[in-house]
Amino acid sequence: MKWLVGIVVIALLAVGGWFAFTQWFAGGDEEPVTDLEVAEELGTRAVTLYFARADASGFVSETRSVPTSVHRESEVETVLAELLRGPQESGGIDAFPKGTRLTHAFFDEVLRILYLDFNGALVTGIEPGSASELAVLGSLLRTIALGFPEVESVQLLVSGREVETLSGHIDLTRPLRTRDWL
Repeated sequence: MKWLVGIVVIALLAVGGWFAFTQWFAGGDEEPVTDLEVAEELGTRAVTLYFARADASGFVSETRSVPTSVHRESEVETVLAELLRGPQESGGIDAFPKGTRLTHAFFDEVLRILYLDFNGALVTGIEPGSASELAVLGSLLRTIALGFPEVESVQLLVSGREVETLSGHIDLTRPLRTRDWL
């Protein structure tokens, strides 16, 4: 019986020592810094958003201020949330289907591809026709190309999967080069 008590004591000491070591190694009682706190420390920057013209003759731009972040993906998500809110000035229209949300952004620094994962509303709610598809993609890709020049291509995903097209006209099975949309 003494040997069983000895094993339990040794195990408790080992677990306690491991816990103390990991707390010391991890920085002890310091509070973790969140992305929001870092963004507040970094300030804001002006970004240009592009919206389709109501008469389908091109795009209009609006400049907005967004918080900066040390994480490119977080900043992309913030900028696209502003784009999805739609225009605040006259002349532009919100080309994105109602309910469209960006669920995740990921940037591959080696290939310079930005992966954008949207919810299903992007494809289920889009108006039929090439004009609607061009308005959505033009708005999105112009905003990314000029706001994030390090991004060379964008791969669109819907609910985590590749889609062939938004409404039957533009091939989305491969990344779209941003400079082609300027």
